[in-house]
Amino acid sequence: MIVPLYNGHATNENNNTIDVANGLDCGNTAGYHTFQQNDVVYDEDGTVISGSAEALIRRLIPTHDYCPDRPYIFTLLLNIRTFVAPSELLHKVLQHCMFEQNATGANFTKEGRTRMFANIFKLCSEWTQNMPYDFRDKAMRQRLGELLGLCSVDERSKMLTERLFADLQNTLNRLERYERAIANLSPNNSEKLTQSENLTGLCELCPNPLELAQQLTQIESERLCMIGPDEIVYSLLKDNLDTIGKVRFRHCKNCHSLCISTYFRVKSNILRHSKKQCRVRVIEYFIDVAKECINVGNFNSLMAIVAGLSLPPIARLKKTWLRIEKSKLQILQHQLDPSANFTSYRATLKAAIWRSEGAKNDAETVSDNESFAQFSEQMFNFVKWKTRRCPFERNSRVLQYLLLSSTFTESDLMKLSYECEVAEQSSEKEHYKKLK
Repeated sequence: MIVPLYNGHATNENNNTIDVANGLDCGNTAGYHTFQQNDVVYDEDGTVISGSAEALIRRLIPTHDYCPDRPYIFTLLLNIRTFVAPSELLHKVLQHCMFEQNATGANFTKEGRTRMFANIFKLCSEWTQNMPYDFRDKAMRQRLGELLGLCSVDERSKMLTERLFADLQNTLNRLERYERAIANLSPNNSEKLTQSENLTGLCELCPNPLELAQQLTQIESERLCMIGPDEIVYSLLKDNLDTIGKVRFRHCKNCHSLCISTYFRVKSNILRHSKKQCRVRVIEYFIDVAKECINVGNFNSLMAIVAGLSLPPIARLKKTWLRIEKSKLQILQHQLDPSANFTSYRATLKAAIWRSEGAKNDAETVSDNESFAQFSEQMFNFVKWKTRRCPFERNSRVLQYLLLSSTFTESDLMKLSYECEVAEQSSEKEHYKKLK
């Protein structure tokens, strides 16, 4: 990631060009020439390699004649929360901007205040647009208002501030409406599922596998669009969660709950059929749906369907699987080969390692800015993708079924599985006795 440059070189916090010759030569151990200045390590092109959390935060704070570029703002706001809570970071920014504003009398001129406001507004605008969930707390919004009001000098600055707060409030209101809607979603438990000799369920309601894949994508898109990039950062943390403030994962959990719901629905739709030929048809139907999910790029639903087909209640139905068309399975197995795509995906996540080992505490930890940048590039693409509308037409009947229809419990599914195909092994027979 490139830090703010002046005349092709990185600048220090006083906006003076850093002289490479005066920096601390860090040698060439990483394969390229680096130097250190004020707790930040650069390569020879002025690109930040690593630095202390405080040093990187100093580069985030705007002044009258300096504001970090958009990639730097996004990267730091996203990743620095692994060291500093957003509320603490905003407090630091407000304090430093107050000190900067009161440093000289020239800063109080209209020109000085206008320049300072423009740079503060750029930072605040990027923050509220890309990580609006940081401002769900009223205290955060109040502090944001204090920061923007620090150098507000004319009607234009007031209008920009009002528009920023209006857009932020609209985003937060939409979030609250979505959360209420999700909370009110509950399966129709009064509908008692029973086995049928005739084809029923999704296969009858939506016989076209492509259409079902599209409706699953509608739901996945809606839930994924509500996940903030900051939630993904928090969900990847494994320790010290109590030091970074209150963490919410509810939107990530909503996506996970949808996957669980999908694979329960797959199993229920198969085992609600008492006849083998119906079960065969439903399994082949879901294999076709899984392939269509690949074609539309919906890998969440793909994995949920595969999980539903792979778990014991369905996987043990040997006589049923013998009737499945082999070519359908071969295509799906080929598409799910993990040797290339899965390895690449894991390698990308592995590269996004934030914390260096060996530091005694967070204050001494050196931040790997290259890993910050790699991870932020993926998250920036995620933020842009969230703004895209799902192109598929909604089918309200199918959507209602996917969201509200009841499913069998895990124990009921296993019991039905044994009733469809008799338990043969002693362990299965013992299990079936316990389920009766």
